[in-house]
Amino acid sequence: MRIRIISAIVGIPVVLLAIWLGLPGIAILSIIAGAIGGHELDKMMRPSGTTYGSVRIVSLVMGPAILAAVAVWMVSEGRISGDHVPITIAIIFALAMLLRGTATLGRSSSNRKASDWAYWVFAAYVGLSLAHAPVLVELDKGRELILLAILTTFTIDSAALFVGLSIGRHKLAPKISPKKSWEGAVGGVLGGVIAAIAIDSAFDIPFTTLSAGILGAVLGVSGVVGDLYESWIKRRADVKDSGTLIPGHGGILDRLDSVMPNLAVVYWAVVWSTL
Repeated sequence: MRIRIISAIVGIPVVLLAIWLGLPGIAILSIIAGAIGGHELDKMMRPSGTTYGSVRIVSLVMGPAILAAVAVWMVSEGRISGDHVPITIAIIFALAMLLRGTATLGRSSSNRKASDWAYWVFAAYVGLSLAHAPVLVELDKGRELILLAILTTFTIDSAALFVGLSIGRHKLAPKISPKKSWEGAVGGVLGGVIAAIAIDSAFDIPFTTLSAGILGAVLGVSGVVGDLYESWIKRRADVKDSGTLIPGHGGILDRLDSVMPNLAVVYWAVVWSTL
């Protein structure tokens, strides 16, 4: 626990600085997270001692194309300023480096299959989720919205952990994550509702109390699903953590498993509410 607290003390100011800087800060943070996440995914997919193999054209072409198409659509719909098109495209292509792990893999083993579709889908999911961060920060009150996504997710995780340890009796997904319980999941959703309403009020974000509460509940569900999804991938790879970058927490994917889907949820909640 002490190591986890120290890691948080170091990491939180970095995230806050990136948010304060706006697009440049979020761009750098997204690129770094994408590159490290790609490295972690590569290690999970590639058997120990296996060297890099031939390049797989599908991942190198389709990955950047899909991610770039999302960015172009957002720009064409006026969701981000045209002045930021170059840096946005740079971010999207940098995030596509997540697919490097699937593009340069050697032989597979019985436990880690480089050709397994699940890893390819997960790589695209991570890239697309992180790609929402730079466009989210460019919306009106973008900094506050990113804080809403991150702080609400933190509250959801904390509430789920506390409730699960206190009264958790019924396993949520024992084959994927044995420690998670239905009681903890419900506690996380309720924590998300309370946190979203409180943060919306504190930051004067233009959500009604009802819509903020609904958003908090959705973030609670998507956060739990994102956590389970990453745990499922680790189970397939037969690893405990995605990496060792963050002492006490594991890898960058372990730390962002709930945050990534919630960035997308907050972005689309704002977009749809203003259509």
